[in-house]
Amino acid sequence: MDHIVNIGFESFVVKDRVLAVLPVASSAVRRLKQLGMETGKIVNLTFGKRTKALLITDSGHIIFSFLPPRRIIEKLFKN
Repeated sequence: MDHIVNIGFESFVVKDRVLAVLPVASSAVRRLKQLGMETGKIVNLTFGKRTKALLITDSGHIIFSFLPPRRIIEKLFKN
């Protein structure tokens, strides 16, 4: 079960499928977020909280997270 990571509120991702973890502050990431909405590839795991990070998966899905990018990276790569 080491390859499944809890990213908050009992939501899980498969560690090997995550290609990037991005902060939402840049305009490029905001455009990526909009593209995901247009293509139907968004998975919103914020549960009403402010989006702080986007996870990009190898399937092209964009996961919105309320956790900051640094915290997600810690969860993905802790041993």
